Amino acid sequence: MHSPNVRGIASLSLLLVVVVGCSSDDRPDAAIWLRSWNAIVSVVPEQADIGDPPDQSMCQNTLAAIRERSDGLLPTPSATVDGLAQEWVSIAETAFFECPPEGEGFETFDAVYDELRRVEESVQTSLSN
Repeated sequence: MHSPNVRGIASLSLLLVVVVGCSSDDRPDAAIWLRSWNAIVSVVPEQADIGDPPDQSMCQNTLAAIRERSDGLLPTPSATVDGLAQEWVSIAETAFFECPPEGEGFETFDAVYDELRRVEESVQTSLSN
């Protein structure tokens, strides 16, 4: 009588855990994820509050808050929203790090805020579909 191959069973079990762990079921429910999204979006000050020239301490505090909250942002409810969330964080981090923005197609905070709003609207649209 053959005894079961313990290594084979363990390997198969591990593979099953990895495959199941990578399934789309690991994505959060949109309502739950929106709490994290709203938390990060809400740390960006109103455009009128930035000042000209921008208040450097406000920029530093905003950058720190964005970085702190971005850790829990992924995964999102869908792969499409993953990309949008990453784009939003990248734009916001760059703008508040440079303060005022100097590159990547955004020469002013007006351009940055326009793009952040566009991405925010795309997130809402993607979650509605």
